[in-house]
Amino acid sequence: MDQNFSLMAQSRANYYTAGSPVQFVRVELLKGDVTGEVAVCLTFKNVGTEPLTGLVVHFKCKDAAGQILCEDDFYYEDLNAQPGDLFGSDDAVFVSDTPVSSVETEQDRAFLNGRGVNLRDYKRVRLPQPRVLPGSIAKILQNRTGNPQLTCVPQDTEYGWFCACGAFHPNEEAAQVCSECGGDRAYIKASLTSILEEARRAAEQQQQELNAVANAAAPQPQNTAAATAAAAQAAIAGEDEVEEPTAQFDPSADATNAEMARVRQYAPNGRLFEDDAEDDEDEGTRMFDTDDEDEYDEEPKARRGRYVDEDEETEDDVMAERIIRWAPPITAVVCALIVAVSLIYYFVIA
Repeated sequence: MDQNFSLMAQSRANYYTAGSPVQFVRVELLKGDVTGEVAVCLTFKNVGTEPLTGLVVHFKCKDAAGQILCEDDFYYEDLNAQPGDLFGSDDAVFVSDTPVSSVETEQDRAFLNGRGVNLRDYKRVRLPQPRVLPGSIAKILQNRTGNPQLTCVPQDTEYGWFCACGAFHPNEEAAQVCSECGGDRAYIKASLTSILEEARRAAEQQQQELNAVANAAAPQPQNTAAATAAAAQAAIAGEDEVEEPTAQFDPSADATNAEMARVRQYAPNGRLFEDDAEDDEDEGTRMFDTDDEDEYDEEPKARRGRYVDEDEETEDDVMAERIIRWAPPITAVVCALIVAVSLIYYFVIA
């Protein structure tokens, strides 16, 4: 019964046989369109310097549970595979009604111009998996080279080189053109290097543009808000310099002293104003009690705090009036600026 077979799956060899004139390339599973049978096809390559006239391999097919479906030898006869040629993909080594999950192969003998070579003496070397290119980069590489099979990163190893199509070429082959996709090794690498450099420059330019937008949008409102906040603080503090409390109140002082008891009542945090009368008596600021004014030799130059006459306007009254007048509008302006900066960051930068 004649029927057509379509490709179900394929897998490249994950090893190569160091020094051997024949290399195992891939295994393919083909499905018949009439019977649904699965045909197993193996592909090999002549990497030696002489024509290959015959090959004997041992294969083992397994199902998904690991059970052996078939194990046998297969003879490729009457070959005329020249150095660099692929062969075997048209010959099914096994046809099964049961789905095949894995295939193991072992090369036995090769015939070069009628001369037999024992291939079991060559050691297998495991190969790394080819690295897949990002889809966008692969598409550009395919368009630039005109080769739709290029999907991997071309790379060199101590045993040979990988083409961008995923094919491995051992050092024994001494080839510069891929025998599977026809791609030139040097041209593919140069094209990919150029593409990656262009992508890097584009990414750097985009990052610079984003940084420029961020620098233009974010710092200016923040500086304005900081300046406005500083101006608000200065306005609230007033034009006159306010003396900072520097003397610490000692809570262990004599509680029977009437003057100190009144100080404790009106300075609960334990802080008094510094007395600068030593340097300039006119600039001194002293705490006093209106009931004991006769104890002082002269009238104080300035009277502040809770002891001052309520009918007399003091510097504290002026300061309080400024705070009441300017604090609400300045606070509203600062809050509005903070909200504006947050909106710019969220919608423009973030």
